[in-house]
Amino acid sequence: MDNKSLSLTVQNIVLIADIFDSNCTQKLDSRRDLEKSEPETVNQLIQAIQKLGRNVVHYQSPDELGKNASKHKNDLVLSIYGGESSRNRMALVPAVCETFGLKYVGPDVYGRVVAQDKEVSKRLALDFGLETPEWRIIRRIEDVSCLEDFDFPCVVKPLMEGSSIGITQSNLIYNSEQAALLAEKLIESLDQPVIVEQFIPGREVALSVIESNGEIHSAYSEIVIEDQPDFFQDKLFDAEEKSNPTRGRTVRNIDAELSPEDLGKINKFMVSFGNFGYCRVDGRHLDGKFYFLEITPDAWINKKGQFAMAFTEKGWSYEKVINEILISKD
Repeated sequence: MDNKSLSLTVQNIVLIADIFDSNCTQKLDSRRDLEKSEPETVNQLIQAIQKLGRNVVHYQSPDELGKNASKHKNDLVLSIYGGESSRNRMALVPAVCETFGLKYVGPDVYGRVVAQDKEVSKRLALDFGLETPEWRIIRRIEDVSCLEDFDFPCVVKPLMEGSSIGITQSNLIYNSEQAALLAEKLIESLDQPVIVEQFIPGREVALSVIESNGEIHSAYSEIVIEDQPDFFQDKLFDAEEKSNPTRGRTVRNIDAELSPEDLGKINKFMVSFGNFGYCRVDGRHLDGKFYFLEITPDAWINKKGQFAMAFTEKGWSYEKVINEILISKD
């Protein structure tokens, strides 16, 4: 390849990836395993790494990694581990790596926790000047009184989840009574606070970012439905849409539409995490402005996912995307 490859000191790539059960009949809105990977994604990633000339060792859990840590002192750990109910699950792999002195891609334990908590990440984004929808946190059902003066419509969603866990189109709410009912349901079913966030009727966008060999590579993209340019004006990009795409859904690169000012703010926000490897900064694009929603380390890196396609749509190969991710720790 014409781009830099992994250091010769790295012998193997240790991939931590648990597998999504595609045969599960449980309704999507009640599933807790949506951050796990499909076999297709894991296979694509392994094949890409092998094409880069590296061996791959695959474990399905942080526990397996810990038990085999002594074998991997000269290896590089890449995690797309999803886990299920633990609110600390995204911090487990870096915690194991730090415990045993293993080299790994991605944020450290602190960065993972900050990214997982939507309130904390939003406050950090505000510190760097990013536009962020107004929000409220409901930790107990008694807290719903804070919604009496809130501007609707809003989105009611779990505070500590990713991959649209607990989110369907019914999470788009138009009055305080509906918001209170859904908040109570989510607090009870997911055993965590909820965030009530002003709905931004803009385009569904994200900035894919890779910290690689001293540089930050980024690609701004939009999820679009062919012939339906306003599809997300009154809809959420929810679990159902992610699992069963609307006909004509694709990703297009729109680098030219992210203002240099917003890009600069996002870069400063990212640097505040320390080393982050790769991530996706999710938001809405409205009237030429980027509105920050959340940050997703270990973004879904299937070839057809928004993260990879943001780069491949502007000429990168999928293998180049993976290579740049891997050399983020070189």
